[in-house]
Amino acid sequence: MKKLNIVVILIGLATIAIKSNANALTIGTKTNLVDSTKKVVDPVCKMKIKSSTAKTTVYNKESYFFCSESCKQKFLAEPAKYVKK
Repeated sequence: MKKLNIVVILIGLATIAIKSNANALTIGTKTNLVDSTKKVVDPVCKMKIKSSTAKTTVYNKESYFFCSESCKQKFLAEPAKYVKK
């Protein structure tokens, strides 16, 4: 019985370790994994930030990352102004 408990604990810890390496972004029924250590650029203020700590939104089926809630709100007010063409 102790061996079974240890195996269950190890499987749980392995699952947590795997999930902590990537953030899931859900778009409809499709899930895209984003590397949580990846540096991204805020389209509003051009600051480089970690994708794991960034605020996010989806516009035209593409994910955008922001350093703060205020940059996210500026983007949501006028997304066409900040989207690269």
